[in-house]
Amino acid sequence: MMAYKPLLPPEAEAEIMGRLSAKMRISSDEIAAILERHGVSGDAESLQSAYRKRLGQRLMSSIRDEGGKRELLAAGSEYVVVECCNDPQKLKAIQRRLQGNINGLDASAKKVRGRIRFLNRFSPGKKGGAADG
Repeated sequence: MMAYKPLLPPEAEAEIMGRLSAKMRISSDEIAAILERHGVSGDAESLQSAYRKRLGQRLMSSIRDEGGKRELLAAGSEYVVVECCNDPQKLKAIQRRLQGNINGLDASAKKVRGRIRFLNRFSPGKKGGAADG
């Protein structure tokens, strides 16, 4: 599955990628400043809507059972109480999304582990290698 790539002004994307190439890192504040310089903004109503949805999502994700597991999960654009859901299609959709997230996180974790192993070869006495993030 390919990641969604936002549509940005080519000059803004080039500046972000240039900074990332030069330093091998970039802060979210730097990205925001570059996007602002290139006039990237959203209309107030869509920003408010996104903010409200984000708050609602955080509320839904905070609802947990006694064991700390989420009670509600998203099935498309709606949240369902997993223990009460009798729709196999919704449950399968939730399962596919969760498995996709797991696969992506596993691949990222593997990449980080590989980098740590590589760095540890050069600093055998230290756990984690260089402190350069």
